[in-house]
Amino acid sequence: MERWRNRAAWSAGWGGLVAAPLVALVILLRLPAWDVEWRAPTFHFYVVSATALLAAAALAAVAVASRTIRSTRLLFLNLAFLSIAAVFAVHGLATPGFIHEEPYPAVAVSAWLSVFLGAAGIALSAVQPPPPGARLLERHGRLVVLGAVGALAAYFIAALFVHESEWLSWVPIGDRRFQLALTAVTLGLLVFGTWRYLDAYLFTRLPAQGAMALALALLVAVQVCLTWGRLWHLSWWLYHGVYATAFVALFAGWIVEARRAGTVAAIAEALAMRDSLAQLNRGRPAAIVELADAIEAKDAATLGHVSRVGAYALAIGRELNLPPWQLRDLALAAQMHDVGKIGTPDAILRKPGPLTDDEYAIIKRHAVRGDEIASRVGALRPLRQAIRHHHERWDGHGYPDGLAGDAIPLFARIIAVADTFDALTSPRPYRAALDREAAIAELHRVRGSQLDPRCVDAFLGALRRMEAPGKSASEAA
Repeated sequence: MERWRNRAAWSAGWGGLVAAPLVALVILLRLPAWDVEWRAPTFHFYVVSATALLAAAALAAVAVASRTIRSTRLLFLNLAFLSIAAVFAVHGLATPGFIHEEPYPAVAVSAWLSVFLGAAGIALSAVQPPPPGARLLERHGRLVVLGAVGALAAYFIAALFVHESEWLSWVPIGDRRFQLALTAVTLGLLVFGTWRYLDAYLFTRLPAQGAMALALALLVAVQVCLTWGRLWHLSWWLYHGVYATAFVALFAGWIVEARRAGTVAAIAEALAMRDSLAQLNRGRPAAIVELADAIEAKDAATLGHVSRVGAYALAIGRELNLPPWQLRDLALAAQMHDVGKIGTPDAILRKPGPLTDDEYAIIKRHAVRGDEIASRVGALRPLRQAIRHHHERWDGHGYPDGLAGDAIPLFARIIAVADTFDALTSPRPYRAALDREAAIAELHRVRGSQLDPRCVDAFLGALRRMEAPGKSASEAA
C-alpha cells in the first residue's frame, strides 16, 4: 500500500510538470491571438541542432557506462538516444535555407520519427526479454548497435542529400489520421516507459532512474505539442522547448548520480539493477545471482563476498538445526544482506584509507536502505528484518536501531557472524587478510560483545566439520 501511495504522489508531482506545457498548449490553441506566428528558420536550425547534441551526449554517457555492465536495458537505451540524436538532427539540418532551400519531407518526417524511435527504444529497455533473447542480445549486442548505426547513417545521408527525389514523400506525414495513429502508438510507448522507470525509481530511489522517468514524462508532452501545435506558431515552438527540457532533466539526474557515486558507471548500474529486482519479485531464481553481482560490482575488493557469506550462513543454520524452509530463507537473506549498498557512493565504498565520520555515517545507512528496498520486493519482504539488523551488536552498540541480545532477529545474528568472518579473512585496500587461526581468535574475542555466542559456537563447530583437507568452508557449504 505504501508503495502505491508513493507512486501516486510521484505521479501527481511529475504529472504537474508534464501538465504545465500541455496547459500552455491548450491556452495557445484556445486563444489564437496569443499563438503568434514566429518564422525563425535560423533559430530553428541551431536550437534543434543543440537538442540533438544533448541526445548524442546522453548516448555517449550511457555507452561509456555500459562498458562495465552487460544489459539489454542499456543496449536499447543506447539505440533510443542514438535514434533521437540522429533523426532529430535531420529535422534541424533540413530546415529550408541552409543545406538546401526547399522544405523537403525530411523536415516533418524526422520530427515525428525521432520521438517514435526514441519511445520504442526506451519501451524495449523497460522490459525484460525472455532468457534466450537476452543471451542473444548479450552475445551480439555490438552487431545490433552497429546495424542500427548503419541504418541511421543511411537515413541521415539520404534525408539530407537525396532531397531532389523527395524519397520520403511516400510517408503520409501530412495525413491527419496517420498523425493521430502514430501519436497514439508513441504515447502508449512513452507512458509505458514512464511507468516502468517510475516504478524502478520507487524501488531504488536512485537519481538516474528518477531522471529517466521525468524525461519520459516530458516526452509525452513533446508528442502532444508536436501533434496539435500550429507550424511556426508558439504552440509549435513549444515542443522544441520541452524536448530540450527533457534532456536537461535527464542530464541533471545523471550528473547527480555520477557525482554522488564518483563514477559515470553508476548511471549504468542504476538503470540496470531494476531488471534483477523485477525478476526476483516474479520469483525467478536467476535474478538472485544477477542482483548479487550488482551488489558486488559496487566494490571490487569484496568480490565473492556475497556467495561466501551465503555459504557460511547456511552452514551456521544447519549447525543450529534450522528446518529446510528456514535455510532457504536464510541463504537468500545472506546473499541480499548488502543490497542497500546499491545506493552508496562508490567513492566511499572503494576508499583505500580510513573513513571519516561523515563517510561512515553514509555507509551505515545501507542497512536501512536495504530494508527499504526489501519492503518493495515481494521475495525479500519477509527477510527485511534480517537485512536491516545484520550490523546490530549482541551488546546493543550496533546500528541502525541499537538492538541487543535475542531482540536481534536470529537470521541477522547468523549473518553477522558469517559477514564478520569473511571480512576478517578477505583482503581490503587498507589491510591484509587474516589467516584462519587469527580470524577464529578474533571471533572468540568478540563473542558475547559483538556477536551472538551461540551463533559463533555454531559456526566454529561447522568449520571443524566442514574443513576437510584441501576443502574450504565455503566450498564445503
